[in-house]
Amino acid sequence: MAHAEKRTYDKRARKWRYRGRYKLPNGKWGSVSRDEHGQPFYSERSAEQYAHGLEVDVRRKQFINPRDGRITVEEWAQLWLPSIDVGPLSEKEYRLRLKNHILPEWGSVAIGDLSPTAIITWEKGLRRRLSQNYADGVMSVFRTMLDDAVVEKIRGDNPVATRKSGRRGRYQPKPKDEKVIATPRQALLIARNALEMRGLNEYVIVLASAYTGLRIGELAGVHRDQLALKDRGQGPRLHSVQQSQYVGGEFTEIGNKYDSGRGLILPPFLADLLQQLLDSRPGSDWVFTAPKGGRLLRGGDWYAETWQPMVSGRAPRGVVRGAKARVGVRPVLGVEGLTPHGLRHSHKVWLDEGNHPRVAVEARMGHVLQGVEGTYSHVTLAMELAIAEYLQGLWEDSLRVVVDRREFGPYPPLKPSRVRRSPKLLPNAV
Repeated sequence: MAHAEKRTYDKRARKWRYRGRYKLPNGKWGSVSRDEHGQPFYSERSAEQYAHGLEVDVRRKQFINPRDGRITVEEWAQLWLPSIDVGPLSEKEYRLRLKNHILPEWGSVAIGDLSPTAIITWEKGLRRRLSQNYADGVMSVFRTMLDDAVVEKIRGDNPVATRKSGRRGRYQPKPKDEKVIATPRQALLIARNALEMRGLNEYVIVLASAYTGLRIGELAGVHRDQLALKDRGQGPRLHSVQQSQYVGGEFTEIGNKYDSGRGLILPPFLADLLQQLLDSRPGSDWVFTAPKGGRLLRGGDWYAETWQPMVSGRAPRGVVRGAKARVGVRPVLGVEGLTPHGLRHSHKVWLDEGNHPRVAVEARMGHVLQGVEGTYSHVTLAMELAIAEYLQGLWEDSLRVVVDRREFGPYPPLKPSRVRRSPKLLPNAV
């Protein structure tokens, strides 16, 4: 039976301290000298009552040993990371969010000492420094890690508030969706800029992303033998079963995001363009390649040096100090800030505007319908062919000349070139 024992005299508080004794699930005696708030027991009754509550939890099989909560956040993270089952890129992001944000602030704190109020205060500062999406990602990792700590009975509750926790405070309306969407005509203009800058490969990959909804990494992972471009009554098809990614310093292929491998019927114009691209490089195993024919890698340099100028334009430049001349392209108006992933969003919008069956649209995007609708709805060949015909119509409409509005802006200013200056000679130099 739970009871209390006198321990030591607290000179600062000028009181005796007590500890509670209680039976553990294994039949041995446990002891507790502080409550859940970290305060010591200064009376025999308070220690006994707390110990009695722990014994009740043992009988109800809800017991959480206070000593288990002394493990630090960093120690728990080292145990927790090997247990997660996510893709290599997701695991990399988990580790970066822990290393750069969570552990520097909370690594040395015991999990049992984590305070919801302190975490919310830290989150407010985090959101002032980071973008909304990245801050959400950091808090999601922290919340998931502590959810698993609750399951392991290291702590009784999760101190990281959920988004639907209903905490009091100022009303924060949900931010509006500011994703930039391109029309078929704007996608064509971006692709034409890509053709001027980088040739056929970039031209086709922009249009393939816009008219298939595939991610850039998924397009980069398409092999030659995954194309069936001859229409034998079921439409030309592209089979996407993997994506190319740069993981752990090595270029590799992994499964599509969310295991969303799928085959897509292509509009005829895109099948013709892909055939032209294949014919231009007969020895390549991949459909889309780097400029010199190697594996396609989309990194930070490509976004800055290729994608952004395709959308925002760049000024022409002649030969300067041995550097090659550079063709200029004008910015496409109305899509300022468009990202490559925005082409995937644009594809979804186009299909929604065409009022195609939701199950066919979501299947083309690689999504799975939930609930009863997902159980009883199925994609048919007629639905897929109708989508391909609709996309072909969008393409043909985009080729029409537009004379009543401006589509291109002026060239952006040319950045000043860096002037190499010879080092000044020292006074005693010969």
